Amino acid sequence: MLNILSILNNVFNKSDSEDYQYRIALDIGTEYVKAVVVKFDEQYICEIIGYGRVQQSYSNMDGGAVSNIEDVIKKSYEAIEEATEMAEVEPEEIVIGIAGEFVKGDVTTLNHKRLFSKRKLKRKELDNLAQETQKKALNQAREELLADTGLDNVKVQLINSSIVEIKLDGYKITNPEEFQGKNLELTAFNTFAPLVHIGALETIADRLGYKLVGIIAEPFAIAKSIMSNEAYEFGAIVIDIGGGTTDIALIRNGGIEGTKMFSLAGRAFTKTLAREFNLSLQKAEELKIAYSTGKLNETEEIDKLLKSDLNLLYEGIEVALDKLAQSEALPQKIYLCGGGSSLNGLFDGIQKRRMYENLPFFRKPDIKLLSAEDITGVKDRIGRLTGAENVTPKSLALQATMIQEVYERNIWDKLSVNIGR
Repeated sequence: MLNILSILNNVFNKSDSEDYQYRIALDIGTEYVKAVVVKFDEQYICEIIGYGRVQQSYSNMDGGAVSNIEDVIKKSYEAIEEATEMAEVEPEEIVIGIAGEFVKGDVTTLNHKRLFSKRKLKRKELDNLAQETQKKALNQAREELLADTGLDNVKVQLINSSIVEIKLDGYKITNPEEFQGKNLELTAFNTFAPLVHIGALETIADRLGYKLVGIIAEPFAIAKSIMSNEAYEFGAIVIDIGGGTTDIALIRNGGIEGTKMFSLAGRAFTKTLAREFNLSLQKAEELKIAYSTGKLNETEEIDKLLKSDLNLLYEGIEVALDKLAQSEALPQKIYLCGGGSSLNGLFDGIQKRRMYENLPFFRKPDIKLLSAEDITGVKDRIGRLTGAENVTPKSLALQATMIQEVYERNIWDKLSVNIGR
């Protein structure tokens, strides 16, 4: 798993023999498994050259986590086979996305008074502070899981670590090299997941015959992929409404400050339709899609049936945003994505909510539907990744190429990339 310490260690002990050119990004969603083959070079110019999508069985996932490993392996194999046949290559490495209500991401800040303020900043100082932020974040993740599950000593593991900000004597610096100062402050964003979830993904990669080079939290991947100059300066909120979970990421103060996930998303609407109309889940899903794409003549009854579910979703989003805000102002830009965001009436319903009255917005936020075409860091050469439902796999594909940076770039460049993107 990639973390700050492995970045530091691998960069200073790199091997020039590593030469990655193709990689698979695997998005194991509640409704679909999506596989992307991405091609990239040393300049990080990357292209998507293969794509596969296979529908999941209804028992395969629970709350965004794998619950049936054997069948997920089967579906993943089918999606990867479709993608690799299209790409006409067989990558050896794979990166897998992870989501779910028990995946915890938080920002941690630590301060260190340097004994020799005139000495230039050294790697060891960053090593020590990075390690301390991870220890602090680990304890916080365990406390949150205890509150969520009631289970003590849940085994968790670091999956992502990104430096948000470095300050020396109160001044923000984007490249620590050559700087001197007394008071060093490091802010890092760390993501942890339960070991049982990570173990399932490691098993899937192993059984599929690929080298697992990274597990990436999906809201983290999306947030990193839309990190434009505007997002860096003014911040943004990303809300990914999938099949099993709604994942929220906060970009603020030039970096990713936190993520929240909860188990209410597209499948909840499907279950409501199945229950009320006495349909199978598959037929209910088809009805939901027809409803969302404007293919039904009469929608009033469905409007009424889904109203309470939509209100619960809106309330869940507002609770998550309140926790992420921590009494500080929230960014004015909100991006919606994910297959669940296309439900008829959902986007309009969020726009009509008066969130700015109960949450720390300066004014009514600007809400936009994010599409895969908005992820510009990777070129979709095959033209298959379009719409809100493909934001996650395209973002995973882009971030999958970034993992190579630990071998190819020096630490100061790496820190600048993490801070500036």
